[in-house]
Amino acid sequence: MALISPGVEVTVIDESNYTPSTAGTVAAIVIATAENKTSGTGSGTASGTTAANAGKTFLIGSQRELTSTFGNPTFFNTSAGTPINGFELNEYGLMAAYSLLGVSNRVYVTRADIDLAELSSSTSRPLGQPTNGTIWWDVSADTRWGIFEWNQSTGVFTNKVPTVITSTDDLDGGVPKTSIGAIGDYALVATNTSNPVYYKNRSNAWILVGSASWQIAHATIAGTIASPRFTQGHTITINGTTVTMVGSTVAELATSINNASITGVTAAVHSNKIEIFANSTAVGVDSVADGKIVLANASGSILTDAGLTAGTYARPLIAQDPHYTVPAWKSTDSVPRPTGSVWIKTTSSNLGFLADVSTYNSATAVFDSSSAPAYTNDQRL
Repeated sequence: MALISPGVEVTVIDESNYTPSTAGTVAAIVIATAENKTSGTGSGTASGTTAANAGKTFLIGSQRELTSTFGNPTFFNTSAGTPINGFELNEYGLMAAYSLLGVSNRVYVTRADIDLAELSSSTSRPLGQPTNGTIWWDVSADTRWGIFEWNQSTGVFTNKVPTVITSTDDLDGGVPKTSIGAIGDYALVATNTSNPVYYKNRSNAWILVGSASWQIAHATIAGTIASPRFTQGHTITINGTTVTMVGSTVAELATSINNASITGVTAAVHSNKIEIFANSTAVGVDSVADGKIVLANASGSILTDAGLTAGTYARPLIAQDPHYTVPAWKSTDSVPRPTGSVWIKTTSSNLGFLADVSTYNSATAVFDSSSAPAYTNDQRL
């Protein structure tokens, strides 16, 4: 009660109601980083990245405390400075914790017992005293990759030795730089834990073997006559779609096929001959996407003029099988495959896959040879 002027009395009563605050939760994040990183303070070792503290949980209250404990998040770039998005060794977990502490003041952080620095590949033999159990994969001449390219004309597989990429400086966005290799070469990116294999196409671009781009890097069917002439209005059918010739040149035949908008089927001209391509979405037989082309004459002489033969043709394929399971891709087999199809031979016989992998034994101070078989898929045995 208060008198604020003669004869005036004011009474203030607080009848406010408040909802009791609920108990908060604190996020927990498991991260992977390189071991023994420099503290975010600029000197000393970040204590959370030591081997002794792997698996221990830290309650972190600020971004500064996080970087001093676990170092600054590491993200990899190409030699040109382009970020390598999605790279396996980028420290996304640490970055997530850093971002969370921008809007919160508590987070539990646990570092997994994994040293990301040890996952970076190297062209040289490890020196010094490695940790017992350290694995060394020698990707030099002692390792065989078992890559074989099929030639439909000769019916022969040719062993292809890839260029092995062991430095991110040779990559552009995770893909080998165009300055590396020649058209028709293969490259294996050992800096990626999946060891993807790339093929250099006619456009001098590296494309992932087995991808949709790779499927149309090799013709499913090609004409044998160079610079043929056609009659306008003649027709053929591809996967049940009628293609009407508009014009008279091989380039105009390719345009006519592409304008027909046939699912999974395209055409181009190479060495003045028609080439027809199929990817895995092509619907060739029984109205299913089987990656095949069913080619037939409708009216006129387009096939004869181009040096094409009516029939069913299958797209390029990649097979990952042991040496005793040879792909049945010959013209006399049930499903022939075109030139450029690839067989990854998963066993060591006859230049098949053989990984030169060793494990360090600290008791003997030597690397002991280890077995590292290849499998046809992601199976666990």
